[in-house]
Amino acid sequence: MKDAVLARLKRLETVRAVEESDRPLKVEFAYLKLLPCDYEGPRHIVSVSQRPDGSVSQRPDGRCEYEERPCPPAPNQSEGNDENVMTIYFVRAQKTGSETS
Repeated sequence: MKDAVLARLKRLETVRAVEESDRPLKVEFAYLKLLPCDYEGPRHIVSVSQRPDGSVSQRPDGRCEYEERPCPPAPNQSEGNDENVMTIYFVRAQKTGSETS
């Protein structure tokens, strides 16, 4: 119970800090292609809509695309942890072994 209260307090403080900051909160929507359900092990997310020159190629609906990749991220891979950006990933429901098409 104590841990839950502390976690809630931390979230509220974070929200309050964002509200009081000069930079508004930005919400991004993106598509995420997941690894297969049976994959077990470390994974990381990479942008597949970023071109080699650094520009971003977006879908016609304006959303970026990401993929899960096996293994931990490379040491030089930037996490892109901007505190004022919230990314919401859309994923396709995966079929379990008991489902049939």
